Amino acid sequence: MVAGVAVGGLAAALIASRLLGNVLDFSGEGEGAQLSPRQRDLVSAIEQLRADDGLFTASVGSAGRPGLYESAHGLAVLQAASKKPTVPVSVTPEQLRRDAAAEIRREPLRSVVWISEIESATGRSLHSTGDVTALLDSFSAEGFVRDPAAPHDDVSSRLGDTSRALGALRQFGSELPASRRSAVRSWFEVAERAAPDRPVQLYHLADIAAALGDTPPESLADRAEGWWRQEGSGLSAPLSEEDLIEACYYALLAERLGTDLPGHRRALLSLLSQSRGESTDAQVDALLARAWRTLDGPADRLGQLAERVRSRQLPGGLVSSVRTRQGTLTSTYEVVKLRLVAGVPADDPRLRRALEDVHTAIADTHDPLLHGAWVVLMDTVGATVGDRERREVVSSLKRFLPRTVGVDNVGLWNRGVDILTSLDEEVTAVDVAPWKPTSPELWYATTLLVNGLDRLERLAALTEPPRAADLLHRAEERLRSGTVREAAEALDAAHALGWTPRTADAERIGELLEARRDCPGASAFYRDSARDTECGVPGTRAAYRITALLEGALPAEAAR
Repeated sequence: MVAGVAVGGLAAALIASRLLGNVLDFSGEGEGAQLSPRQRDLVSAIEQLRADDGLFTASVGSAGRPGLYESAHGLAVLQAASKKPTVPVSVTPEQLRRDAAAEIRREPLRSVVWISEIESATGRSLHSTGDVTALLDSFSAEGFVRDPAAPHDDVSSRLGDTSRALGALRQFGSELPASRRSAVRSWFEVAERAAPDRPVQLYHLADIAAALGDTPPESLADRAEGWWRQEGSGLSAPLSEEDLIEACYYALLAERLGTDLPGHRRALLSLLSQSRGESTDAQVDALLARAWRTLDGPADRLGQLAERVRSRQLPGGLVSSVRTRQGTLTSTYEVVKLRLVAGVPADDPRLRRALEDVHTAIADTHDPLLHGAWVVLMDTVGATVGDRERREVVSSLKRFLPRTVGVDNVGLWNRGVDILTSLDEEVTAVDVAPWKPTSPELWYATTLLVNGLDRLERLAALTEPPRAADLLHRAEERLRSGTVREAAEALDAAHALGWTPRTADAERIGELLEARRDCPGASAFYRDSARDTECGVPGTRAAYRITALLEGALPAEAAR
């Protein structure tokens, strides 16, 4: 029994809120139960782990970092779809550069352009004087911009790079010195003659002229109309991505030149309403959104594009650097178990559909643990599993689990026990091949054994059970230098062997656990190992298991 000690400030605060009651609210059950602020934060953080297939990933990873390219074009989509002039975001210039540091190093000039486009969409000033200097320095003596990161160096590339650089300077409130503007005009005359008669290049010519304060050449409208007669009018939906881009630029060029498109508008809307599958390029989506709005097309098309962007928006409003994510059943299992231990709603129609979609793939793996986890998840979200399939999965898993548990297979056995007990199924009795816990790995294996046997109410199978006090010490040591998962297993094992947390224990453990809750943008998550670069579900689930255990802490006087 732990000796009584004076209750410190943290412990007093814990007791005042029913010991971490700000984290877990068990005051109501079932429909209508009120969530605490921390639980609401957790629900939001879990949703950030949702993959495109409806399953979950174990951590946000690179998907939790905004991309300049994705944000510039994604926010342009939202701006086009909105009735408001700007898209709200919460980001500082310092945050933006820190999060996008790798992207900026990889593509420095384009990154400055993307920052200017984010500014345009959001109305926030995010550039630096260095950005303006980089743009000015990017102009060659001949008058054009050549991005070193671009794969090609031809008139089309130079037109695009020069147009975007001038647009970024305009957004930043800067302009070229007179000598540079003169060089650009001289190069422009040559580029106009060399540019192909296609909407993309013609649009950039018009844009450069406008940026210089000049009237675009009258010949651009005739050249564009020639493209429409020869190619554009013959296009048919669904368009290839290349044809989609040309059609979008044709519409934008007409707007830039002030050309009326009454005879082409309906045909263009019909072409742009379909494409060959969903675009994998954020820039193409932004281009389509701009063209669609220019043509005053029906709002539902913009709504579809905007919804794709919103599904990848991060809490601050910028857009994830990852375009598509695939979840896994293992990570989804961890997420659902986290929801259960944290007392947040587990009903999830989208997950239910995703689980039904992967049914055949899971069955084809012939993996008893994976198939068993799938059945548990189906039960949790209220989906139906056929009686025959359920019996076959349970039978297969029982045959798969070892009859003798040793240090090499205790992890596998423990996972099987977790699945079978979640399904309210009996687990076959096992023999134990004992080992001495002489290393962190062996201690962890010991805690898995204790907790598995405790679930089965067969702790008597332990010939030399570890001391609860040793496990408590081990848990605190793991919170200092190991993982939260190791600590959670050790504390659960100590509890199974008779330890009951006191307020003094809660104070010590709570402080150690709180040090792992340092996840920017996800305050409800925990870092499993202090060396981990990101926070994920396994460590967070373990932390909430510890929190739930400490919920039952007794005042120090009860130990007397």
